[in-house]
Amino acid sequence: MRQPRSPAELQEWLRSNGIPYESWDIGAVKSVRNLWDEIASGEATLSEDPPLRRVSVVSVVVRTGGGQLTEVAQLMANGAVRERNSPPSEKMKPGETAIAAALRCLAEELGVREADATVDPRSLSVAVERVASPSYPGLPGEYRLHTVEAQVSGLPGTSFTTDEAPGDGDAVVTTHYWEWR
Repeated sequence: MRQPRSPAELQEWLRSNGIPYESWDIGAVKSVRNLWDEIASGEATLSEDPPLRRVSVVSVVVRTGGGQLTEVAQLMANGAVRERNSPPSEKMKPGETAIAAALRCLAEELGVREADATVDPRSLSVAVERVASPSYPGLPGEYRLHTVEAQVSGLPGTSFTTDEAPGDGDAVVTTHYWEWR
């Protein structure tokens, strides 16, 4: 399928495929513009039959003691809180390896310097899941989930928060809430 070339063309594609985008951009639900940004950056693609958003994601498993680092919630730029319960995760960029995406994820989500993280390439596993997207209700999603394990030094040993990188004026998420579970 040819990808939409503008937000207006994307909105028309959503409408013509019966995707209820009118309910988006409320609370923790992202907007048509957010989806457009994902498509324009190459982080997501659309397929037509059936209508589907495809995304490659890296999920980074970080353990310490008996716990695994878990993002329990996100504070959205509009003030809504989105429950997460997942390890640090990031959409992959076109041509990016899972290891490079994992290091970028740790830097962007947790402020970890590359020198303080070691990603084990032997731990890489890949699974494909089709699930309903909480970000874009009504638009089915197909996720190619790359999971890797990493050793990270310098993280707090108790619950903590991190903020999105300063200067990202288009950030959808402003604060991440982390716990060891």
